[in-house]
Amino acid sequence: MYIVIAGLSNVGTNLAELLSKAGNDVVVVDLSEERCTEAASTSDIMVMAGDATKGPVLEEAGVKRADVLAALTNDDSDNLMICMLGKKLGAKKVISMVNDVMRADTFKQAGITYLVKPDAVLAKHVQCMISQPYVKESVPFGGGELFEIEVEEGMKCEGKMLSEISLQGGAKIIVVMRGGKRLEAEFVLLPGDWLALIVNQEATKKSVSLMNKWFAKE
Repeated sequence: MYIVIAGLSNVGTNLAELLSKAGNDVVVVDLSEERCTEAASTSDIMVMAGDATKGPVLEEAGVKRADVLAALTNDDSDNLMICMLGKKLGAKKVISMVNDVMRADTFKQAGITYLVKPDAVLAKHVQCMISQPYVKESVPFGGGELFEIEVEEGMKCEGKMLSEISLQGGAKIIVVMRGGKRLEAEFVLLPGDWLALIVNQEATKKSVSLMNKWFAKE
């Protein structure tokens, strides 16, 4: 494959080396001549100094015949511009790194495949651990997020029938596990039960408030 990577970030550099070693033709474009010189002297990847947000630079890098264009700079605005230009100039597929998770929707609406930078994912996970300590795991899922919660003593939901747990606002309990088995019929929630909830992205703030109501300890 012919792959154009924009940005000699840590992710961009490591990806370029991996793809090159796998036998792909890789060109990396970066605004910094210093970074390009350093990369060229320490690896076999092909580098090119230039502003990848400019059409002529992407054209010189061969984006018209690129199987993939990956925008991996540390600036989300630049990444978005690079992807939009790349699509317009003929790249078969565009992929972008998103540094700020709050901007992911912009890339999604533009039809760009994206991956949220690990640092942002970690920060969000830690924030969730602080504000929602009852959440054991959270995973992006379609247009929202999937949460795993363990019922503990002291939670308002303890001893309540499942039908009494009103989350509304785009949140829904989809699975309840007890002792490794899925519960099907109506039942009372007990400590140790595991719940899986899907929360609609558009209603996240309201849903989190309702989740706190039922699962935060009193």
